[in-house]
Amino acid sequence: MATQFDQQTIERFRTLSTQQVVEQAKDAVYRSGAASSDDFMDIYQQLVDEGLLSWEQIESLERT
Repeated sequence: MATQFDQQTIERFRTLSTQQVVEQAKDAVYRSGAASSDDFMDIYQQLVDEGLLSWEQIESLERT
């Protein structure tokens, strides 16, 4: 995984809207220099594992 969020970032994400979390996660992937679909899937999986987002929310936001 190219991008891994630390616990402080995860806690900050808990205060944001779903849209803001997805945008900031995507920005982090791009800043890391990684941008393959696997990189995005890994970071989204971390957000789901942390209970920040569901796959349904991610898919819905990615369509907009």
